[in-house]
Amino acid sequence: MSKKIHNKKKIINIVFKILILLVGITASVLFAISARNYVADTKSFTTTKVAMSTTSATSAVNDKVIKNNKTVPASTNLSVHYIDVGQGDSTLIRYKNYSILIDAGKKEYGDTVVSYLEQQGTEKLDLIIATHPDADHIGGMQTVLERVPCDLYVMPQLPSNFNRTKTEASLISALRTMNVKSEYAVNKKEYNFKDLKVTTYMTEEDRANKNDYSVVTKVTYKNSSYLFMGDAGKDVENEFMNKNYNIKADILKVGHHGSFKSTSEDFLLAVKPIVAVISCGKDNEYGHPHNEVLSNLHKNNIKDYRTDIKGNIVISTDGSEYFTTFF
Repeated sequence: MSKKIHNKKKIINIVFKILILLVGITASVLFAISARNYVADTKSFTTTKVAMSTTSATSAVNDKVIKNNKTVPASTNLSVHYIDVGQGDSTLIRYKNYSILIDAGKKEYGDTVVSYLEQQGTEKLDLIIATHPDADHIGGMQTVLERVPCDLYVMPQLPSNFNRTKTEASLISALRTMNVKSEYAVNKKEYNFKDLKVTTYMTEEDRANKNDYSVVTKVTYKNSSYLFMGDAGKDVENEFMNKNYNIKADILKVGHHGSFKSTSEDFLLAVKPIVAVISCGKDNEYGHPHNEVLSNLHKNNIKDYRTDIKGNIVISTDGSEYFTTFF
């Protein structure tokens, strides 16, 4: 009888060990399935991710996310609007109750810029930055000033050997007539709007081309950053790099509408943008953007958004992630 009981216990022990083994295998399978589903869910959450190229030792993977979203989350305090003004430049920066305008396109686009400001609820401009006196950047500015109050107007001071254009002379006269507070841009000057910082950069060298006297602007908010190059060329880019200016930015408004005279590959490696915005007119006579610039962007895995293709481009941020809309 005791022998039977011994055999029975032995069988029970074997069955118990088999059950433990089966439970372990089942748990492992369930864990693997759960892990796979978690990865799939994570991938579906990130709509579009743009990473920096790893082709250079100075490049690093950028973990910031660009999400194409029709509905921008309420947490995005900062929105940057690249207004479609054809072959020209105009950008509206909205941060809480503050509004900043960089350039205003050609004269015929003055009404377009004003209408856009009104649509965005801009009743007053806290700061205007006129990058340089070309008509495709300041032509529409007088119309803006006549219809939208401005607290401060910033412009570059060009050497006396550059004659003022008719557009520039008319605008300066209007600034005086309307008693708009204005000042010349100063290199590395900061303008603060609560948590938003706007920094202007200027060449400190003698330049033969007035484009190179463009006011370059960097906007930073928390961990987000935008850089606006005006029409500054490669010589200015090299100057800023050689002087170790803080030009690194996530979103780059490329210089001179995508002309080959700007946006060198070395400059892109220094800025490390995840997105480049190009403001240019459809089928423009200059062929902007040039293939050399597009090649530099694509070679370094930098996504480009163009106003001639997308129309108005808005890149908003909560200080960490970016959200884009086009219309």
